Amino acid sequence: MKAKYSNIIIAISGGVIFLGILILAIYLPSPGFRNEVKQEASKSLSEVLGREFSVGAVEFHFPFTILINDVAIASHDSLARGQLISAPRIKLQAHPWYSTTRRRMVIGKVELSDVRVCLVKDSSGTWNFADLFKSDTTKPKGKMNLPPLSVEDISFKNLSVSVETPGNKQLIEDINIQLGLKMGGEKLSATLKKIKAYDKTRNISLTKGFGNFAISGDTIKLKEFELNTENSRVNLSVIFNPKSQEIDLSKLDLNFGMADVPRILELKEQNWSGNVAVLAALKGSLSSPQGSLSIRSRELKINDLELSGLDIKIQVKDNLINLTKLYLNAGKGNIEGEGQVDLKSRIYDFNLLLNESDFGAAFAKGDIPLKTEINGDLRIKGREFDPQRARATVDLMLNKSLINSIPVDRLLCNLMYADKSVSIEKFDLTSGQAKLKVKGDIFKEVLSVDVETDEIELAQFGPLLGLKDLQGKLRFTGLVSGLTKDPDVIGSFRLKEAIISNFSCLYFDGSMSLKQVVSKPQGDGKFVATGLAIGSQSIDRVELLTELRGLDWGGLSVHVVKDSMTEALATGMVELKGKQINLAISKLFYSFGDQTVVNSQPIHLSIEGSNINLEPTKLVAGRGAITLEGFYHSDKSVFFKINGDAIDSRRIVDLLNLKKTVHGLLDFDINISGSLNAPEMAASLILNNARFEQFTADRVAIDCRYSDQVVNLDKLAITRYGQLSEIALSVPINLGIGPEAGKLLDQPMSGEVVLRDIGTWAFFPMAELLSVYEGKVDLSVRLSGTPFKPLLNGEMTIANAKMVLRPFGMYLHKVQAFAHFNADSLVIDNITASTENQGKVEIKRGEIILNKFIPSTMYFLIEVEKAPVRNIPFIEGNVNARIEIGGTVNYPRIKGEVYANSALITLPFAPAEEPPPPEGGAKPMDLDLSITGSQGIWLRNADADIELKIENLNVRMRQNVLFLSGRLETIQGVYRFLDRRFDITEGQLTFTNAVVINPELNLAAQTELNDEARTKVFLKVGGSALQPKLAFSSEPSMPEQDILTMLSVGMKIEGDGNGDLGDQVLNRTTDVLSNMLGGMIQKKTGLVDVIKMKTSTGQEKGAEVTLGKYVTKNVFVSYTRGFAANLSEDFRAEYLFGKRSALFVQRSKDEDNKEQKINLGLRMKFKY
Repeated sequence: MKAKYSNIIIAISGGVIFLGILILAIYLPSPGFRNEVKQEASKSLSEVLGREFSVGAVEFHFPFTILINDVAIASHDSLARGQLISAPRIKLQAHPWYSTTRRRMVIGKVELSDVRVCLVKDSSGTWNFADLFKSDTTKPKGKMNLPPLSVEDISFKNLSVSVETPGNKQLIEDINIQLGLKMGGEKLSATLKKIKAYDKTRNISLTKGFGNFAISGDTIKLKEFELNTENSRVNLSVIFNPKSQEIDLSKLDLNFGMADVPRILELKEQNWSGNVAVLAALKGSLSSPQGSLSIRSRELKINDLELSGLDIKIQVKDNLINLTKLYLNAGKGNIEGEGQVDLKSRIYDFNLLLNESDFGAAFAKGDIPLKTEINGDLRIKGREFDPQRARATVDLMLNKSLINSIPVDRLLCNLMYADKSVSIEKFDLTSGQAKLKVKGDIFKEVLSVDVETDEIELAQFGPLLGLKDLQGKLRFTGLVSGLTKDPDVIGSFRLKEAIISNFSCLYFDGSMSLKQVVSKPQGDGKFVATGLAIGSQSIDRVELLTELRGLDWGGLSVHVVKDSMTEALATGMVELKGKQINLAISKLFYSFGDQTVVNSQPIHLSIEGSNINLEPTKLVAGRGAITLEGFYHSDKSVFFKINGDAIDSRRIVDLLNLKKTVHGLLDFDINISGSLNAPEMAASLILNNARFEQFTADRVAIDCRYSDQVVNLDKLAITRYGQLSEIALSVPINLGIGPEAGKLLDQPMSGEVVLRDIGTWAFFPMAELLSVYEGKVDLSVRLSGTPFKPLLNGEMTIANAKMVLRPFGMYLHKVQAFAHFNADSLVIDNITASTENQGKVEIKRGEIILNKFIPSTMYFLIEVEKAPVRNIPFIEGNVNARIEIGGTVNYPRIKGEVYANSALITLPFAPAEEPPPPEGGAKPMDLDLSITGSQGIWLRNADADIELKIENLNVRMRQNVLFLSGRLETIQGVYRFLDRRFDITEGQLTFTNAVVINPELNLAAQTELNDEARTKVFLKVGGSALQPKLAFSSEPSMPEQDILTMLSVGMKIEGDGNGDLGDQVLNRTTDVLSNMLGGMIQKKTGLVDVIKMKTSTGQEKGAEVTLGKYVTKNVFVSYTRGFAANLSEDFRAEYLFGKRSALFVQRSKDEDNKEQKINLGLRMKFKY
């Protein structure tokens, strides 16, 4: 029976359920029911939410699916004022079993698509969701009253959230969330299952999220709540009661990618990298928590800040916060610290230890790289956090530290803060010999701070300022006092022996007094600099006096004394009117010798932004006057007019710092208008009685125009000695502002030049090679083509010119030249000239290529005969030569063959100081000459008079550095040693390409002593000219010690005693005197080439003198005469017909003058 009743009950129940479902299927889709549900939902939810709620349509799909379309919640009280939430489509899935058994629809799943949420914060700081739910009036004020709702699965697809605050709007799109939600009354719990979102504005993706969130009354709870982005992760478990301020942070695990920070904060052009790991645990009340915090990072970069390591550990217990570890690492140094804060007693104490701390490694490298090694301690200790009641001390001590190689030997700093004032108890800085001391008090209303330095050597601070050549010594004292917000400043300083780049100053003294520097500065200043040098210019004294009266106007006076002849003075006033600056110079004075420039009226100059205006002004310059006016506007339009009357051109040259002097009286009118990019100019200049270097003219007149990037020289007329020369040109050139300014343009040009007796100034560009200082120059040429490819046609003649060929020191006169222009070159047809001593020079052909009218490459073929040559170190001569000059004007190259007719070499042997290698000149020159010569080439110095012949001597010069190579052989001569003359028998001088002229010596010489044995002494000279080495031998043979004794005192130290001491002393004394006399005659007169003196005592006492000279190129004549007991005469003439062969005739007369003997002979030398 029981089974039977059970089956009946089941059947009835099933029928009831089926009937219910059938009724729902028939009734729910009806329009009436849907409208009823729509109206009831809108009404009920509007009441619950406290603002308008609307539903567009409700659809029921069998069996348990509900679709709600166009759902909207008002942002405020009405939808007409905006929407907080709008959902185009919401799908509700009912739970079949629970809905049936509980006899009401239980929602199991909700899907929301394309929902838009707009969160707005008004100017008062109130969000539009603040009063979203009505309060329950039956419960205490402030309690939540959430509607009952339980959904196991809620999913948002393509959710977008916009956040608007005053002046800012953010939008997050593509949010996909899946969660479970349960709420009602004071409770709410949500389980986040997954979340993904993308912030397009910040380019940040939320890739993962899960966790539990719950609100129960006043308690908020997060459990294992985790969110992940591409670079960051946070995991959080916390329970917090805002009302009781109780917190239980059981877990905070944060790993934050610093690259996300600029994107989150929307910071532009930021460079952040690295990760920061944060671990924290906290429990208790916020007023007295207990827990720990750890922050760590490696290779952290925040724009200019770079840290290799960061480690912070904090312990919190009751009211005490302990910083147990602070570690910062950058470069090889670090900073370590510790400290604590007692929140209850409001006492804090922090201590930092600096270990070779490199702030340059921590901060970005700027124009001046920073490199530090800081060692020391910093301690901050105090009580109270409120600035009104706080008292604190700061102690800083540094020692043995470096800042960009500048030593900080010691720094002691002690600051005290109390009663809203700062007291500088001690600030002593020692760096090398520099010392700085600061002491004073800074109160809320007033302050008084003294600053004093010892003499500071500025060179040690040069690397810190980026000035490698900074030098000088500075001493400074100053006082800042008065009102804290508007103090007074008094100071003085002295800087001596200062050098910065090409600027130097012997002394720079200054003093100033300034009151109310913030509100209305008033004060005076005096600055004096003496012994100034700027580049090649020197100034004796500069004095500046300043006067400041508020921010509206001030006065200044500048007095400059350049030297005893030159000084300048300017006195004026500066006035500020809004953005306009007015400068009025009441007195302007400039004096140079007897020339002065003064203003006849005040000079007014106004500046407003980019607009500059100069009112009409007149200056009196000597006997002349200058008037000028103009303006420049921000649209780059410009106007400038200057007129000069009877101006001494030398003053203009001095003002422009030109090295050349131009003489003459100048009248000029210059007008400039248009814009800086395309200016137009017209100028007229007349220079009377002009003189410049070798150029002179009675009158020079110029009329020119510049327009449309073309310079038109309408007229350049030069009058010299009654001859009129004229030039007319049209040359395209850009005189505007910009990168192409001042450049010639590749456009057609034209011109005609007719110069009559114009002088030698046209040769100035070649002055390093050829100096022309006299002559008549005529030129007639026509110009066409372009500046880059000029075409010239005409001719040039030079008559009766005088010039110097500088590389050889060759003076030329009676110069006659004929040349013509051919396209871009000057062709030399023929040049002839005479030199000293009837020499001749002829340029058979030559050519100079002109590049933009400036001489560039060249070629000359020069033949000379009996021409003097100078300017070669230690060498002068008379030569025949065939020389080619090529290269460029700035780098000539000279080569050729030279035959030396005669020469004088003055190279010293063993000088007191070795000559330094020659330095290359400003304009380099290459030289390659092959020199030969058979006789008449003499080497003369304090040690030798030797006639040489040159087989082949090569003279080369590279970059103005001379090299010699080759060999010279001796013909005859003497070598002097210990005032004795050794006759040269043979020898050579060999040059070996050394930079210093130092030939190798190989000389053989002999002399005969006046002892009884008529000893012959032989001398070998080796080594080099700068360090010769001497070796002696004799016949009969003696030790070298005895030879030197005989040469010096005329006798042996250990002799046999048979000699006559008186005769020996007389012989030596006579030898010394005769050698000295012979050398003086040769050196002072130069009338003969050879002088020999021979003396003897004893039975053959007497003297003999020999004089010799070349009378022609190949004929050498000598005369010998005896005196006292020896009265013989000897005359000898030699004719040289080869390098080693000579035919001689000798006539001799014995001492009794009884008969003459004539000998004819042949002298020959052979080399094996």
